[in-house]
Amino acid sequence: MKQRIVFGNNKIKQLRKIIETINPKTILILTGNKSYNRSGSKKLIEFLIKGYKNQRFYNFSTDPKYEDVKKGVKLIKEINPELIIAVGGGSVIDMAKQINILSNNKYNKKSIIQKLKLKKPKIPLIAIPTTSGTGSESTSFSVIYINGKKYSIEDESMMPNYAFILPKLGDNMTKSLLASCVFDAFSQAIESYWSINSTTFSKRLSSKAIKIIKNNLIKAINGNVTSKAELFKAANLSGQAINITKTTAPHAISYTLSSKYKIRHGHAVALTLGKFFRYNNPDSTKIINDKRGQKYLQKTMNNLYKILECKNSAECEEYWYKTMRKIGLKIRFKNIGIKNSNDIHYLVKCVDKNRLSNNPISINKEQLTNILDSLKA
Repeated sequence: MKQRIVFGNNKIKQLRKIIETINPKTILILTGNKSYNRSGSKKLIEFLIKGYKNQRFYNFSTDPKYEDVKKGVKLIKEINPELIIAVGGGSVIDMAKQINILSNNKYNKKSIIQKLKLKKPKIPLIAIPTTSGTGSESTSFSVIYINGKKYSIEDESMMPNYAFILPKLGDNMTKSLLASCVFDAFSQAIESYWSINSTTFSKRLSSKAIKIIKNNLIKAINGNVTSKAELFKAANLSGQAINITKTTAPHAISYTLSSKYKIRHGHAVALTLGKFFRYNNPDSTKIINDKRGQKYLQKTMNNLYKILECKNSAECEEYWYKTMRKIGLKIRFKNIGIKNSNDIHYLVKCVDKNRLSNNPISINKEQLTNILDSLKA
């Protein structure tokens, strides 16, 4: 699906014109709860929907649950909106994509788990991110939790019709939220770069995102508005990249860290990603998942080190965790409630095998346990 991406704080009137062209009888608006006021989204939405009948949906969990999705689908069938606007973080936009497509399909828990074939959604969707993290506004998949376990709904037609990126909506993010979001985008870009599904185009997107983040991360955390805007651009690029490649091992581990230990998603991914600079550096003792072979993967990793302005994998790992500490993200499991071997075994047991299979180097339970053990101390 061809998506229209519009970037810039001065594009609000253009967004209003698109709504006027659609001319919906009813608009369904998905938002966060507290963030709706804090980000300035409320004021924006009030301008955009003036004169249109509308209904707001916001009472759902941060990690979209099946029960919340059912509520959203029910609401769509009750009010029959002719336009959906999602303004918020990745969870809000994920929820909008899910209820939009599922409202035009028969579904249940089993059919979602078994990757049901989906009919296209009928309702146009406008996504407006308020955080510079997931890039969900430019992906055709979303996360859903069923009985506490993470699954993905994936279909090309889930991609929002429009992505309007208005960086000023992120001006009031707390430092801790910004830190987690930017490391989500950073991790996505890096994982996309080394993914077995990478392409020349996806690498171009991810390398650009990595460079933008590296050059603007600290300045943005310190309050520089221009750098904050650049991070919105990078997050969108990272979203476009993983839409092609999907994520890899660090994301595969992260979902349980978020759902069980209540760690913000970006932080959860970043915790383990630093260890994969070394692990994904190929040698003759490792099983290469990437069909393009060891030489190709070595070239990919060497190029990645250069993009990060590091000499080798060890230097990348040092840079990664040093930067996390600098912006206030904890880097040891003991500081986030993971203290013993039972916790490690649970993380290994619950790892997302689909995302794990995208990793360029094969990883078994023992190897994964060793990586996680190294983060305990």
